Amino acid sequence: MQLKSVNKIIQIVFGSFIIWLFIRVFLFQTFQIHTSSMHQTLLEGDHILVNKLAYGPRIPITPLSLPFGNQHLFLDWIQLPYLRIPGYSSVNRNDVIVFNFPLEDDLPADERQQYVKRCVALPGDSISIVQSILFINGKELPETENILFNFTVTAAGDVTDTTILKQLSGFIPENKFTGNKFNSFLSKKNADSILAMNKMFSVEKNTIKQESYSPKVFPNSSTVKWNIDHFGPFYIPKSGERILLNPKNLLFYKRAIEKYENNTVENKNDSIYINGKYTKTYIFKMDYYFAMGDNRYNSIDSRYWGLVPESHLIGKASFILYSSNKNPLQPKGRSFSVIK
Repeated sequence: MQLKSVNKIIQIVFGSFIIWLFIRVFLFQTFQIHTSSMHQTLLEGDHILVNKLAYGPRIPITPLSLPFGNQHLFLDWIQLPYLRIPGYSSVNRNDVIVFNFPLEDDLPADERQQYVKRCVALPGDSISIVQSILFINGKELPETENILFNFTVTAAGDVTDTTILKQLSGFIPENKFTGNKFNSFLSKKNADSILAMNKMFSVEKNTIKQESYSPKVFPNSSTVKWNIDHFGPFYIPKSGERILLNPKNLLFYKRAIEKYENNTVENKNDSIYINGKYTKTYIFKMDYYFAMGDNRYNSIDSRYWGLVPESHLIGKASFILYSSNKNPLQPKGRSFSVIK
């Protein structure tokens, strides 16, 4: 009788584990925010719900894998080709998406670090950034009110004055002061609020000059002198589309063709060879996306490492389930709120 009870408990535990694993792999999973790249939309310590049904669940590439938090223990003895069950929606512009970090080439796609960013450009879009303003297909993208930029605030008096600090306490939880100035990551709405204060006389948005080339910015080549505030135009490829290839745009697409779509690419004497065959065009097998953090000056995102391939998408960040963020300056009542 006692043995039957033990067997029943084992069956219940095993059955519950299988149900939990099925839900996590194919339906929903939780994800904890560890960085400030999506501040203030998502705060460090937030626990969010990732909806895998929205874009369609991805069949595990490494089926011999067990999740532990945001990390996995896995065996790479068996690796399946990328396959996704169709979802009930496509990725929409300004969706907050969760995906595997594309640059970890030593790991299978579904075992790479999990990132959360905002999708700002879709397959077939052309993206440009001009003086930190984002343009999609030549039109300025209306952005959510939580997008943070770098501002310099100049006060009429010393900003260490307790009266001014009290006024600013909702905007500058962590800043270093120099005389009557401070720098802060602020939304446009917060910048306008500070500007309206009696003792403030200047709120200036800081942008990087166009001629300031950053080698850390995609495509990481001195022949394309971009920075995070002056970027593009850059075309986002889509599945089934044929594009012309030349030595210049190969800088943008070589990694996608080679690493994500499993081809060999060579550039010999300005001639391009894919899988050993000379070609002037390439047809993409997958859709690609461009993702950015809402905290624009404190986010390592597509401006630095380029495209997010469809095969790396995990799901849509849908709800804040719980926030363990203890900062008294942050808004309350974040639990069970929709992520926008």
